[in-house]
Amino acid sequence: MDSYVSRRGQGLWFIVLMTAIYNISILILLRFTNSYIVDNLLKIILVLCNVYQVYYIALFVSIKCTMDEEKLTIYAIWSLKKVIIPLSEIEGYTLSSGIIKGVRLYGISTNSCAMGKFVIDKIGLSSMLVTDNENVFYIKTKQMSYAVSPLDYKKFEEKLISHDIHDLEWNYKINSSYNLHKDKHFIIPFVIVSIIILILTLNPLILYLKHTIPNIMPLSFDEKFNPIKMGTGKQFAFTQMVYGVLNMALLFCMYYASYFCAKYDRKSAYKYIYLSLLVAIAFLIIQFRILINFR
Repeated sequence: MDSYVSRRGQGLWFIVLMTAIYNISILILLRFTNSYIVDNLLKIILVLCNVYQVYYIALFVSIKCTMDEEKLTIYAIWSLKKVIIPLSEIEGYTLSSGIIKGVRLYGISTNSCAMGKFVIDKIGLSSMLVTDNENVFYIKTKQMSYAVSPLDYKKFEEKLISHDIHDLEWNYKINSSYNLHKDKHFIIPFVIVSIIILILTLNPLILYLKHTIPNIMPLSFDEKFNPIKMGTGKQFAFTQMVYGVLNMALLFCMYYASYFCAKYDRKSAYKYIYLSLLVAIAFLIIQFRILINFR
């Protein structure tokens, strides 16, 4: 079995720098915000951002490949992430250098590296595990391509050729026959988030019309959940309905983002609807906490 470490370019420092900028920016905003909702949303964003960035930093420093007589295996994060490609399923490869041009579906990219799912010009859907844009191998399979940048690229190429895998050019066609509304992995969270948004929007209105909320209700809170602005029950219901409408707008945007991604990769479309679900749940929890504490 032959092993190939990935070429380490300058992209790692850019990722680390962006992580620091994200953290500093969010922490500055947290220092000056005086809103319970904004404060909690910023904390959620801070945690998710750091998890996301640390994942790709770990990915960057740990990618390597092995190849034996049966398979090509790509390891990352000390084997926690493993991609096994049987050599019999590889149709060919192409070798490229220079700026990586394409559409990022998710992941991280700089001028010299790309990690995640991308739609690459003239290549198509690719799982990118590229830490340096010099001598990038795009390994073609029936479903998608896998991109790696081994340090000893000549030895890697010779090994592919020895297994009767040769340089190949191919054309990529966008999949136009997709129906997200028939995909249960998409439609189930879409229905759930729609129901949550309806509850978020209609619940305060129904409570107000039934006169089951006090005449005086808090409209905004500081970061410690202390009321800083009071208003009538009608104003409270209207404010909560506005949050519901904003969540509807977010769902609308996420739906069309999912629709766009599904043309290239159906699984990449799911993350947008789950983002909308996460935000809607957060707003619903906040609404219920207000009603429980101040009714």
